[in-house]
Amino acid sequence: MARIPFNVSAKTARLIGRENVSNLEGALIELIKNTYDADAKKCVVYYENSSNRLFIIDNGTGMNKDVIADHWMTIGNSAKRDCVYTEAGRVNTGEKGIGRFALDRISEKCKMLTVSSQERFEWLVNWESFDSSELITDTFAELNDSTETIPQYLWDIDNKYLEKLLESDFSGTGTCFILENLRDQWNDVLIERVKNSIQKLLPPMENNVFDLFFYLWDTRTEDAKIVSNLLNEYDYKLHFAVNDLGECHLQIHRNEFYFGTQFERIMKKAMFSDEDRDYFNDKLITITGSIHDFLPGVEEEIHIGAFSGDIYFYKLVLQSDNQERYYYKNFTTKRTNYKELSGIKIYRDDFLVRPYGIYGTTGYDWLDLSTRKAESPAAVSHKSGSWRVQANQICGQIRISRLNDNLPDKSSREGIVETQEFRLFRELIINFIEKLEEDRQYVIRKLDDLHKSTAQGEQALRIAKEELDKYKTQEEKGRKEQNRNQTKGNEKETNSSEEKYQYENFQKAITYQEERIQDLQEEMGLLRTLATTGIVVNTYIHEIKALTTQLNVGVKEAYACLEEDNDMSAAKDELKKLRILKDKFNSWFKVTLDAVEMDKRKRKKENIGKIIEKSISKWKSVQNNKINYQFTEHEAIDIRCFPFDFETIVSNLVTNSSTIFKNHKVDNPLIEIEIGRLGEKFYIKYSDNGPGLCDAFKKEPQKILKHGVTDRRNANGEVIGTGMGLWIVNNIVQNYKGQIDLKKNIEKESGFYIDIIFEGREN
Repeated sequence: MARIPFNVSAKTARLIGRENVSNLEGALIELIKNTYDADAKKCVVYYENSSNRLFIIDNGTGMNKDVIADHWMTIGNSAKRDCVYTEAGRVNTGEKGIGRFALDRISEKCKMLTVSSQERFEWLVNWESFDSSELITDTFAELNDSTETIPQYLWDIDNKYLEKLLESDFSGTGTCFILENLRDQWNDVLIERVKNSIQKLLPPMENNVFDLFFYLWDTRTEDAKIVSNLLNEYDYKLHFAVNDLGECHLQIHRNEFYFGTQFERIMKKAMFSDEDRDYFNDKLITITGSIHDFLPGVEEEIHIGAFSGDIYFYKLVLQSDNQERYYYKNFTTKRTNYKELSGIKIYRDDFLVRPYGIYGTTGYDWLDLSTRKAESPAAVSHKSGSWRVQANQICGQIRISRLNDNLPDKSSREGIVETQEFRLFRELIINFIEKLEEDRQYVIRKLDDLHKSTAQGEQALRIAKEELDKYKTQEEKGRKEQNRNQTKGNEKETNSSEEKYQYENFQKAITYQEERIQDLQEEMGLLRTLATTGIVVNTYIHEIKALTTQLNVGVKEAYACLEEDNDMSAAKDELKKLRILKDKFNSWFKVTLDAVEMDKRKRKKENIGKIIEKSISKWKSVQNNKINYQFTEHEAIDIRCFPFDFETIVSNLVTNSSTIFKNHKVDNPLIEIEIGRLGEKFYIKYSDNGPGLCDAFKKEPQKILKHGVTDRRNANGEVIGTGMGLWIVNNIVQNYKGQIDLKKNIEKESGFYIDIIFEGREN
C-alpha cells in the first residue's frame, strides 16, 4: 500500500490572509492583538503619507530565532494554543496560528524587525511570491541578523513626536512592521474609518494596561493616544455577571429621576415602596438566579460559560412636558455622540469582537432590538403593553474570555461561531435587558398615574360630572317648590332655563365621550379575538396542514380512478372518505371563526356557563376527544358582556394547555373549569394536570401575563411562542374590573392554575 503525503498550495497563504480577513480594519485588529499577546505596554499604528507606508510598532517581548522558525513561519502552529497565559499573566487572545497572514491583507511587501532579550532579526517577505510558487514549501522569506534597535531601524520616519516616543519607550525589546505597497487607498475617508475602528478596539476603562496610539505624519503624541468613549451620564445602568456554574447576578441603577424637594410627597402620593425610596437614592436593585430562571422553557443543561457586562440606557430626546410629568433629570451631553457610543459590543480579553455593536455594520443590532421594538411598540407609560428599548438608545460592553471555549471565534475573526450556546447567550442578554425595561416601566406607570390624578383634564371631567349631579339634585327639589311667589318663580324659571341649556350641553359632551370610549373598547375586543384566532391557527397549523394534505391526496385518488380506470364506484368511495375531513374542517372553523360573528360582538346579557360549555364542545370536536374536560357551575352567572370575550379567554387557556400536553406527552390530560359567585363578584377557576410552569416562572407566575413572555420553543430550542395569549386574557379581565390570581402555581408541584375574579352588571 502506497502512502501519499498531502501537499499545500502556495495560494493557501492568500486564502487564509487577504481572502479570509475581509477588511483592512479586521487585519489591523489581528496584528494589534498580537502585540498585546507579546506583553507590550504600548502599541503604535502609524501611517506615513509621503512614503505611503504603514508601521505597526510594539514594545513587547520580541521573538527569537526558534519562535520565528517554529511558530511564526509555520501555518496553524501557535505557541499560544497550549500556553493560555503570557509571561505577564495576560490571557492570550490568539491561538489559531494564522493571524500573521493578516499582513498579506494590508500590503504586498513587509519588513519586520524583532528584538528579544537575546537576539535581533530582520524578516522580509513579498506576499506576491506566493502567487507564483506551486507549493508553499517553495516560498521563502528572508531572515537576517541585525544589530539595530527599533528607533534606529525607523530612522527615516517623518513624525518628530513619534521619534521622541520611540526613543523613550521602544529602545528595549519589541517588534515593528513596515508595510509597503499598501493594497488600500489611504485617503481621508479610510483614515477616519481606521481611527474609529481602533478607538472601539479597547473597552472603556480608566486604567488600561495597554496603551494604543494612532499617528499620522503630523499627529502629536497626546492626540495620537486612543481613548475609548465612556458614557458618564445615563438614565439606567445594568450590570450583570454569570459564572461557570450558571449563577446570574444583576444590578440595576436608577439614575433617570430627580424629585428634589417633592421627594416625600411623590413617594407617598404615587405609592412607592420603602425599597423604592432607597433605589431612587442610588441603592442598586439586585436580582439573582440560575441561568434557567432567565431562559424560560429551556430544560437541558446549559454551558454558556462565564461572562459579565455593563449596559446603559439613555433617552435621545427629552421633551419638556415629559420632563415635568416624569421628573426626568436634565442631561445634556449624553445625546451628542450617541452614534459612536451606541451599540452593545463584545470584548474578548479586552479586545473588540467585530462586528457586534459597531454602528453602520450589519452586526450593530445583533440582539435584534429593533425587531423586538416593532413587535411591541407600546409607550413606556402604557398600562398593559411591554415597553421595549430601541437599539440606538442603548450601549455597553460584554466581556468574555478565551478561557470560555463555549463561545469560540470564527476563523475569519468576524464574529463568534453561531452555536446553540451563542444563541442562548444572546437570548440571555435580551432577558437581562428586559429587567431594566420592567423597572423603568414600573416607575413611569406610577408617575403617570400620579400625574393623571392631578391633571387639569381629569379634574375638569370630574368637576363637570359633579356639577351635573348637583344640577339634577337641585332640579328634583325645584319641582317640589310650586307654591312660591309667581314673580320670584318667573325670575328663577328664566335663570333655570339658561342653566338647563348649559348643563344639557355638558351632559351631551360627556355622553359622547363615554360612547366613543365604549366604541374603542368594542374595537379592541374584536382585535383581541382576531389575535386569538391567529394564535390558535398558528398553534395548530401542522394539524390543519395535515387535513389539507389528506384532502388533496383523496381528490387526486378519486380523479385517478375516473381518468385512468374509468371506475366511478372507486371514485365515489374515495370521495366518501373525505366526508370525515369535512367534519374536522367544520370543527376548526367553529373554533377559529365563530368567535367573530356579528352577534357576539354586541354587549348583551349572557349566561357565562353556556358560553364556556359551547367553547368546550367545539374544542372537544377539534381535539377528537383526546383531552378530558370537567366543567362545574356552582352558581349561574348572567351578566351583560361581549360573548367573544369569554370565548377568547377559554380558547387562549385551552390552547396553552393543549400545547403543554402534546410537548410533554401527558397521560390522561385533564382540564377543569369551575365558575361561581364570590360575594358581589364572580369567578372562573381553570386548571390542568400538565407539568406546571417552568422554573423561570415558578417563583413569579405573574410574569406570564406580560406581553411577549413565553416558554414555547421548537426542537432546536428557539422561541416560537407569541407571548400574547395570557396577555390578551389579562386585558379582557381588566375590562371587567377583575384580576388574575396565579399564586397556586407557586404552591403546587405540578399542574397549571389560574383564578379569575371579575365584576359584571346583571341587568
